[in-house]
Amino acid sequence: MQERAATGDIGGSNMINQLLSLLFVASFLSLIGKQQQVFDFIRKEKFLTLFLLWSLLSITWSNYPVVSLKRWITLFGEAVICLAVMVNVKWSEVALRYFRVILSIYLPLTILSVIFVPAAIQWEFPAWRGLAITKNNLGQVALFSVIVCLAIIPYNKGRAVNYWHYMLLAIAFVSLIGAQSTTNMIVGAFLVMIVVSVYVANMANLGAMSGFFSFTMIAGFIAVVAIVTIWAPAITASILGLAGKDLTFTGRVDLWATVIRMTESKIFTGWGLGGFWIMDSRHLIPVFEEFVWIPNQSHQGYIDILNQTGIVGLGLLVMMALSYIKNTSKLNKKNVWKWLFFGVLVLNFQESVFFRPRHIGHFVFLFAYVAFFTDLLKEQKAKKESIFGNRYVISTS
Repeated sequence: MQERAATGDIGGSNMINQLLSLLFVASFLSLIGKQQQVFDFIRKEKFLTLFLLWSLLSITWSNYPVVSLKRWITLFGEAVICLAVMVNVKWSEVALRYFRVILSIYLPLTILSVIFVPAAIQWEFPAWRGLAITKNNLGQVALFSVIVCLAIIPYNKGRAVNYWHYMLLAIAFVSLIGAQSTTNMIVGAFLVMIVVSVYVANMANLGAMSGFFSFTMIAGFIAVVAIVTIWAPAITASILGLAGKDLTFTGRVDLWATVIRMTESKIFTGWGLGGFWIMDSRHLIPVFEEFVWIPNQSHQGYIDILNQTGIVGLGLLVMMALSYIKNTSKLNKKNVWKWLFFGVLVLNFQESVFFRPRHIGHFVFLFAYVAFFTDLLKEQKAKKESIFGNRYVISTS
């Protein structure tokens, strides 16, 4: 049936859908009277808005327009929720408290499930999956938890972080190791590389150029890996072979080539938002005959954006990332969410989490993006008000 979309998105139950609907309505109502702030945000960031508009337009050529429309409504609703949160708090660091409350419940339950529930361990590896669907999902949650816990420490407004916080950090780290997710460990190593590069740039006394140097290197690295992975996966496989690794990423390289080949005829428009991985669609029959493990994603986020929204949608996603990196130097206050944003960019080389509704990686990416640009707007507004305030004082003294 047309309404039956690909499985794999977390939280397809009616209860979760109803909760999201309630949050969307509440968020929408909270933005009433704050239209100017919303318009300022749209003018500032541009590319998320353009991506949502292009995705909405893709419904018109999707083979499954009902599925595409439902997917778009969910994406739009989640974007509104993120924007409403950020418009109604002073700075994005305030949201860290809410994240920590969630982690305080989720992480201990994960450890308890691993200890007492046999199904919480994938015995064939063996690896932990805890409350998550797979070990890779637990790896993502654990990695994001480590980043959030580390980020909270310097943003605690001078107050000492309690022992429970460090316990959460330890549980998150142990969960990351227990999940044995190579992909998420690589992402963690990449983030460490970013921190080291920033530190080296500062030690070299590059001054204002240190941020530009570091993030130019990051953007260049991501761009090269993305281009090679998407358009020349055989090169990636050969490099891994030299390192003694699986040449196909457990069959993923072959899957990438197949999906790209199926997208060539729709390279400009794509199959429509959410219109490719429809599990009972005819165009996937050859895919399932070749890949008997029945994939429901490309395991490569950039390729899945390409197959859904074409080269236009992929270009807008790339512009989102470049715009984020370019504007980081304009934000004077420290940006705590950038580590999550960069982490998701790298994660999508092996997993597909971009714009997958109700998926933790997608929400983290979306929130980090919205949080950065709203913080930037608030900082610039505060600076402008301070300048005009000083002028007023001078002129009346």
